[in-house]
Amino acid sequence: MWNYRIIKNKDNLYGLYEVIYNDDGKISAHSENAELYGDSPKDILETLRLMLDDANKSYYNILEWDKIKFAPLCEEFDEGEIIDARDLLNDTILTDPLNHPKNKKNT
Repeated sequence: MWNYRIIKNKDNLYGLYEVIYNDDGKISAHSENAELYGDSPKDILETLRLMLDDANKSYYNILEWDKIKFAPLCEEFDEGEIIDARDLLNDTILTDPLNHPKNKKNT
């Protein structure tokens, strides 16, 4: 018998692993690498829900591996400038007024 189990590794990272049991129901082995990793069990469950939702949405629109035509990610790219998604996120966090509420003076 086998199933998927969440296992916390020595680096405090959680992973979803295949676990194999013997006839007595005791763990005999688990996969070497997790199917997916997360910072918490909740993170893994949220990722699985998202994956299942996306798979359900695309059920009748299956892509064929060798027929996918890739488009450029962006129209123009200055090779001298490297764009990092973390920089974009940080800029949004720093400039978004919702992240910086105005100080209220005590009256």
